[in-house]
Amino acid sequence: MENQGNAKLVRRATRSGLPPLGNYLRETYKFRTFALRWSAGERKALHFETFLGRVWHFLNPFIFGLIYFVFVGILSAGGGRGISRLAFIVSNLYVWLFFTTIISSAVNSVKSGGGGVLANSAIPRVIIPVASTVTAANYFIRSIITYIPLHLLAKRGLHAEMLAIPLLIVLTCLFGFGLGLIFATLNVYIRDVSRLLPHFLRLWLYLSPGIWEYTRVLGDGTIQACARLNPMFSGMTSWTLALGGSLDPTGPTILSQIGIFAIWSVATATVGFLIFVSREDEFAVRN
Repeated sequence: MENQGNAKLVRRATRSGLPPLGNYLRETYKFRTFALRWSAGERKALHFETFLGRVWHFLNPFIFGLIYFVFVGILSAGGGRGISRLAFIVSNLYVWLFFTTIISSAVNSVKSGGGGVLANSAIPRVIIPVASTVTAANYFIRSIITYIPLHLLAKRGLHAEMLAIPLLIVLTCLFGFGLGLIFATLNVYIRDVSRLLPHFLRLWLYLSPGIWEYTRVLGDGTIQACARLNPMFSGMTSWTLALGGSLDPTGPTILSQIGIFAIWSVATATVGFLIFVSREDEFAVRN
């Protein structure tokens, strides 16, 4: 039991390990200002408030985009449609960086104990991954703004599908947040998870339509069908349609892909939250 003024918060042991979720969510909401302050501290620690820090954050995906453009666009595809393909790859890499930053930040926040917060206080531990998600969203929104000149230069055009971008930001946050909580919990028990995670995420990028177009797996073959089962197929396809319009008039629509991605996102966030909260009391002891 902990005292907070006149209020008392009681954690009762249950078979599942879950606290009363209504109380937990209300308690988490009380720390919303803390989450925003923590997010601001993360931005400062990563030097995002400095000019060079901002430049590197925006330049890093662009450099990787150039590398993938050379190897995938030129060496593999014999030219790759020039600036249009480069814009396609760079925009998708911004999205992927957004998604993976949420996951890795959640894992690191638990692995490091949140700078001692997890070990030395009784705050709801999910608040730190929440703060890291806010930080990643902040970075991404600014990245999208800096991507605009490349988008215009590539003549990718303006589309009604762009109206879905705010919803896609929310869904990407939910999906990354849920996976981040799952991996963070696993890392408490299996320490090598944090070491394997970057390799897993890089392989996942190659298997998702981020540096290659979703139209390549729209056929009826077994491999194509398996590729479409990838949760990030619907996610990256939705982003491609939102930023660049349809690549195939007979292909999937943005509404169908957002619907599939929404199911994955909400389900993953729910499962990740329940797993994390049911085990969070062990984090301080095991870290």
